[in-house]
Amino acid sequence: MIWHLLAVFIIGLCVGAFAFALRKLSRNTLPKWIISVSAGLGMFGYLAYYDYTWFEFKRSQLPAESVVVEQSRTSNFFKPWSYIVPAVSAFVVLDGKVRETHTDGDTLVEYIRYEFINEAVERLESQAYVLNCNTGEQLPVVHNTSSSNSTVERVPRDSLLYKQLCR
Repeated sequence: MIWHLLAVFIIGLCVGAFAFALRKLSRNTLPKWIISVSAGLGMFGYLAYYDYTWFEFKRSQLPAESVVVEQSRTSNFFKPWSYIVPAVSAFVVLDGKVRETHTDGDTLVEYIRYEFINEAVERLESQAYVLNCNTGEQLPVVHNTSSSNSTVERVPRDSLLYKQLCR
């Protein structure tokens, strides 16, 4: 986060310095405000670039066997370019490491779901699940046995998650 903020300021400084040099080369015929407007546009440009390349960058850091099963695109007031073309703000990954068991005619698959979220601070949420391939129901694995408020969730059979886990 701090490196990202530092990069925004450096880009603003560089673009502002370039506009200052252009103003001096034109013997001050360009208006003074061109320096601050250029610096601001440079910072917004970098933020938009980072926003649109975040998903591909994060995906390139994942292991080869991992599979992206969901993506979400949202608009944000503080990112005005996202109203034109929303960038990927979160995605869900399966790491390819699943454990399959067969009990009472049911095929149960244990897997870990990783969700990468790009907000003010990037974060990663992970949760272990058990999916019954015969019924299409999944249940989160709760390690704390004192509170079992887990609810059974339905997984559509045509979803990429189901197709990837229940081949």
